[in-house]
Amino acid sequence: MPYIPMPDGATVPFMTAQDRDPSTWTIQPGTHDRLHSLVVGSAPGVVLPFAEQAAAAQLVDVPMASSGGGTTVKLRDYQLESIDAVHGAWRRGAKAPLLVLPTASGKTIISAEIMARMFVGSGGKSIFIAHREELLTQTMDKVRLVSPTTRVGLVQQKTNELGREITVASIATIGHKSGTKLKALLDHGPYRLVVIDEAHHAVGAQYMKVIAALREANPDMLLMGMTATPGRADGIALDRVFDVVAYEKNTFEMIRDGWLVPPHGFRVDIDIDLDKVDTGDGDYVVTQLSKLMNTPYVNRAVVEAWRGYGHNRKCIVFACDVAHAHALAQEFNDAGYPAEALDGTTKKKDRHDILSRFRDGSIKLLVNCQVLTEGYDDPSAEGIVFARPTQSQGLYIQSLGRGLRLYPGKTECIVIDCVGNSAKHRPVQLASLAGFDPERKYHGLKGFGEEQDIDEPEEQNEVTGAKVGTATEVVFAARKPKSQYQWRETTLGWILQIPRIGYYLVAWSDKANHMATIRFFDQRAGRKHEPPREIVRQPIEFDMAYGLVESEMDRIFRARAMRRDDKAPEDTDQPVASFVDLNEGVDEDTVVPEELMLKDAAWRNKATSPKQREMLLSLGVKEKTMPGTSGEASDLITIMRVERDMKMRVPATLKQINYLRYHDLPVVENLTKGMAAKAIWTHRKARDDE
Repeated sequence: MPYIPMPDGATVPFMTAQDRDPSTWTIQPGTHDRLHSLVVGSAPGVVLPFAEQAAAAQLVDVPMASSGGGTTVKLRDYQLESIDAVHGAWRRGAKAPLLVLPTASGKTIISAEIMARMFVGSGGKSIFIAHREELLTQTMDKVRLVSPTTRVGLVQQKTNELGREITVASIATIGHKSGTKLKALLDHGPYRLVVIDEAHHAVGAQYMKVIAALREANPDMLLMGMTATPGRADGIALDRVFDVVAYEKNTFEMIRDGWLVPPHGFRVDIDIDLDKVDTGDGDYVVTQLSKLMNTPYVNRAVVEAWRGYGHNRKCIVFACDVAHAHALAQEFNDAGYPAEALDGTTKKKDRHDILSRFRDGSIKLLVNCQVLTEGYDDPSAEGIVFARPTQSQGLYIQSLGRGLRLYPGKTECIVIDCVGNSAKHRPVQLASLAGFDPERKYHGLKGFGEEQDIDEPEEQNEVTGAKVGTATEVVFAARKPKSQYQWRETTLGWILQIPRIGYYLVAWSDKANHMATIRFFDQRAGRKHEPPREIVRQPIEFDMAYGLVESEMDRIFRARAMRRDDKAPEDTDQPVASFVDLNEGVDEDTVVPEELMLKDAAWRNKATSPKQREMLLSLGVKEKTMPGTSGEASDLITIMRVERDMKMRVPATLKQINYLRYHDLPVVENLTKGMAAKAIWTHRKARDDE
């Protein structure tokens, strides 16, 4: 069996495909349980109503890491690609790659296989860290599936199964402020690999403390994260923890390839006024939201919406809080539709029984409050009902994904949006580590980088009447029908500039005219001459590329707006983030960055400003060809500055490299023309000053 070399000289086995009986792919060896994360697509000779044979060609039999080839699981093509991508990132020197894959893509089986290979290849121990019980138990099951001979232990509350090859640990347990569980964990190390599930939580205080302690114990430790939603509602970047996005695949690609069913949505108009609800920590204040939503009138309207558009299908209902979940479940039952509620206080046995009744169809509606958004795996769910408004695109995507898994006879997922989430959010996120600078301290903002409780709000007027109004069929797409941002065409493709941050390039692919890749050029202090980040390496459709970038802008600007709203009075003049300004000659004292990007902004129709005229003349524009409007001038300034910037991001020239080597100056990996030019200028200046 061939092996993959690791950065420290250790080796990890590389698995090759072998033929196996396709009839075994839906059953876990030794049990009668279906492998929901793997029961997707169709095996040869079997045709599912939706996927037909599309996914069958992409199922690959792979002998699992520690089984000596005796156990096989059918890995999908992208699962194999993602495993290879992680190892490739490690080989290239990355210490913390991130996988971005949608809900129902089988992230747990990917991580289980990587951890098992790590032990087989190098004897290195691994830790899997998550924040929900469902994620921990699923991971233990998958590890035992892919590697039956590997010992796996659980660390959660009073359970301390330490010293195993793979440890599955609760972040709440090992990150507890007492530090005793973390110390015990470290005593049974060192650990070669740490895997963080739902990795968008990794910039939280508990995770950061645990990661720092594990890395201090083993500086050569490798880290891997997995998430469907890298973009946080508070806008904080993940590059504080992760150094590269190793692999990504979005929901639309999974639907196109037959691994998920498409959503079929209805946005139902219910008379609620969300302007009454404050925002904090990236979303609506829950207690205020519940007071608005949890009324007999609104709950009856939600029941009516499901009755009108749910077609009697089994649906997962997302409520605001515990009280709302139980009240809504009661409303369904009173109307004659079997429903039960789940929340964080539901006892383990009761939760198991409720989920079993939903699975077998004894109940039609499973109403929950922040329990089934992450880690819940029941592909028999036929629909989603949104009864909780959210400002968080990540929460929306996670919730929507609970209904998209394939299941025999299931051809679509009904989505009934009673609160306008589908009008606010797009169902995909860009696989980017970008966001707010995590080192920046925002005064007046509670819980920076942490998940904390929200203070009790003031009393609000409740809704006194609500009814189901008109329903609009929802078109789920990466891009809105009409773009709201000003894109500019360059020699390499279309760019979208984000003032004080940088710009995205949707670059033409040389493989097909309608395909594109996405790169991010960071313009923040100290990063001006770095190579661009490859956000989407494999070409995707142009419309999808545009939509992913615009969706990222929506998320970041929503987070920025909430930060401005939450600032303390003394911080009124404090910049929202420490971003370098790409000056377009527009008066930014009166124009916020969002307005600089909007193609319909009023300032674009004003006359070219003296400042813009001066900048254009310095860039070589002749007076007779001077643009007439501020918008046209801004576009030209941006294009000229960006194209000059792009030229400095290309690899350093041989002449530059020879100069650096001749003078014994460092030639770093991925040296760009701009980085080399800066080093040469600094050297020459120092020599002249002597």
